[in-house]
Amino acid sequence: MAAVDPYALCPCGSGQKFKWCCQKMESYADRAQRLYETGQTEGALEVLNDGLKKEPANAWLLIRKSLILIRTGQPEEAKASLRELLSRQPQHVSAHALLIRCVLETEGPMAGVAQAQTALSAVTEAERKGLGGMIGIVGSLLVRLEHYPAALAHVRLAQSLKFNKENDERLDQLESGLLSTPTVLPWQKEDYTFADAPAGLAADVATRFTEAVDWARAGLWSSAAAAFELLSQDISGPEADRNLGLCRLFLAEDAPAAHYLRLAISKMGISADAVDLEALCQIISPPRSSDKVEHVQLIWPLRNRNGLLTSLREQKDIIEDERGPIDPFDPDSPTVDHFVFLDRAPLAAQSGKDLVSSQIPRVLCRVAVGNEIVALEGDDDGKLDAVKDKLLALAGAAIPPAHPKTKVLGHNSRYSLSLSWEWQPPEEIEAAELRRLTDQEQSRLVREVWPTLKIPYLNYRTPEQAARAGDAEVPLRAAFCQFEYQQQLSKAPIDMPAFRASLNIPSEPAVDPATADIIETLPLARFAYVAVEKLENEALVVYFARAKQNGMPQAAKRAAQELATRRDFIGEQRLVRTVYSDLAAYQEEANGLDAALAVVKEGREIEPAAQRQYNAPAWDMFEVMLKAKALKPEVWVPELAIVLERYRENQNASQIIMLSLMQMGLLQAVPNPDNPGEIMIDPRGLQTLMAEYGPRVTTASGQLGVAASKGEIWTPGASAGGGSSSGGIWTPGGSPPPAAGGDKPKLIIPGR
Repeated sequence: MAAVDPYALCPCGSGQKFKWCCQKMESYADRAQRLYETGQTEGALEVLNDGLKKEPANAWLLIRKSLILIRTGQPEEAKASLRELLSRQPQHVSAHALLIRCVLETEGPMAGVAQAQTALSAVTEAERKGLGGMIGIVGSLLVRLEHYPAALAHVRLAQSLKFNKENDERLDQLESGLLSTPTVLPWQKEDYTFADAPAGLAADVATRFTEAVDWARAGLWSSAAAAFELLSQDISGPEADRNLGLCRLFLAEDAPAAHYLRLAISKMGISADAVDLEALCQIISPPRSSDKVEHVQLIWPLRNRNGLLTSLREQKDIIEDERGPIDPFDPDSPTVDHFVFLDRAPLAAQSGKDLVSSQIPRVLCRVAVGNEIVALEGDDDGKLDAVKDKLLALAGAAIPPAHPKTKVLGHNSRYSLSLSWEWQPPEEIEAAELRRLTDQEQSRLVREVWPTLKIPYLNYRTPEQAARAGDAEVPLRAAFCQFEYQQQLSKAPIDMPAFRASLNIPSEPAVDPATADIIETLPLARFAYVAVEKLENEALVVYFARAKQNGMPQAAKRAAQELATRRDFIGEQRLVRTVYSDLAAYQEEANGLDAALAVVKEGREIEPAAQRQYNAPAWDMFEVMLKAKALKPEVWVPELAIVLERYRENQNASQIIMLSLMQMGLLQAVPNPDNPGEIMIDPRGLQTLMAEYGPRVTTASGQLGVAASKGEIWTPGASAGGGSSSGGIWTPGGSPPPAAGGDKPKLIIPGR
């Protein structure tokens, strides 16, 4: 009997019925599959090749051959097989998807972007959903390369293809994670849209423009870019250049993207839109050749290893780091001794409360001492020679007189290096003090160093020179917008109005709530300039939600503070806990635990009586989470045990408690080793804490916290007599739950 229904869709992915596509090759495909499943890979490939001799263009056999080659680590051979298929069937979706995968594995994400564009252009619109999975993978890989706008564009394109519910959920998580990351700047995660054809174009030009826009909106960015490049010559306005720049941006071609966007900016005049596009260009522009600084490794042969180690260890301004590989990215790299050269002796261990940022030693370079070589690593920015001379002087005869071998490890921007630093804070410094000192140093560099730097986007003039010339308002405003975003949560903020005034840079215009579309189209970069107190209730809630969703903490904080003044409204909308939890988190960051708990107390008091009982578990767990950040475990773990005991019979508290414990890292969702498709809960973190710090008290309802005799951890929903097997959550590798009354440790989940 045939394994495939003759009237089913062909497994080759052609979209045709099996009977009229690959049925004649079924015996070869089946034999090859059986051989492969029994580990006879070479035999399977031989059978497939026999079939291909009879029908060289057979898609089923070529696809199966490619899959085997991929799984056996032969991607180059797989690519050749897939390209052979596509030369005969250029619209074969499955072959395109596999080829994208092979290119990603062998040539990297940037080549994968180009291959995805080739595939999208080759197949029909109806078939593009078959490429959605690989386009999503391209987007996830672009995140790792920090091509955030391109990553989001690929993720959103994959989402629009609606190819697979499970993958849709993964893409949603990837997008929301990227959007909610505050270090990804608003200009990098804006949902940029393509401009329609401007009015007044000749009919044929307008038609070409509209066609290019359609391609761009469908994700055919390479084709659209080529069309907009030609249209740019026929259109005097900025629309074609802007669209072309966005196409290049979504293709992760940052240098061309910045070039064309700046052409558009030059035609836009001075406006908020021009400022925001210029800010994007400043963020994505790679360093120009004249701005590049080589990050190098200078390597000498070593005569006397012990002598050099002794000399280095005697220096007060050189500290010894942990031993490790000379190249952390090479698994075969030899282990060496590492040293850090500082510009002064390290500070004594302290809390850091009396320090200013200028007192902390800076890292000059790093030195690795192996058995036969010594390597100095740093940026060749003109300061490295002095460090090299110091190393040679310390080494003496340990390093023979010879020019070092120079290995270029990468390049950095001279401009970026001027505004960044690496230092050696004292041991035992408090986290809050390190944050204060970091913000203080960042503010100093912006205020004192930046105005004197020769900057590429100002044509290698300093901001002071460009401001005096009066011809660089857009790039200067764009830079200040970035500084203002950077400074929003600083513990040592710059007086930005005074700083703007010192360079005669105008303030950004306020966003008029009466005319701005807060809900749909307000650019993320403009959120900082909205007068939230003028927003209507519904618009303020949307502003608050968008600010949180897009990782803009200062905007969310301003919205929460304003919502807190509208108590009746947030009470009616069941927003009290959401608003006050956020305000408490902001207070904890700025003023510590006591201030945060005071905000929680206020929120609980103003919450409508009808909501208090329902929200009580969430408030209680939130207080525990706040205390866990600031207090020692012996203080907050017993309080957690009390909360778990309080809600042990409350089914409604189950999900809240579970999610809170997972957020704290005390419960972990892990794959079930016996069934990888299922998820199980690993409670070992919670068990460990409770065993060490939890109370050992017997209450009227049963055992609280850790049982003195049984090893059980009781949480809401457990019965006083020991619970049931259905309530057990077992750690990975554990045996199946025992019958009721068994002695194995278990975690009883609230209400279960």
